[in-house]
Amino acid sequence: MKNNVGGNIARERHAQKMTQEQLAELSDLTINYLSKIERGVAKQISVITLDKISVALGVTMDALMHGKDMKSSEKFGPNLRQLTKFLNGLEPEQGERLSKRLLEVIKLSQKTNE
Repeated sequence: MKNNVGGNIARERHAQKMTQEQLAELSDLTINYLSKIERGVAKQISVITLDKISVALGVTMDALMHGKDMKSSEKFGPNLRQLTKFLNGLEPEQGERLSKRLLEVIKLSQKTNE
């Protein structure tokens, strides 16, 4: 892998207005390790790690390695992706209960904004 992989990751993260904390959460990495990758301190990045980052950013691994075609395929921002990841990690009943509550809050919020 080229030395600029970390820079490509950082540029794409910034382009998506995502914090290191958000990317770390979405990719199941520590902020410390992600920071080392972005700064080029971590010289060896496993394919598994690069895949986790590419999925979290919604770009291909090739795009991260070569810095080309870095257009995200994700139509949602990092907060919504984090929420979706959290909901997907719950037991089905828990997810349904929490989703129902969130929808109630959203509906109340819409009514107060009218």
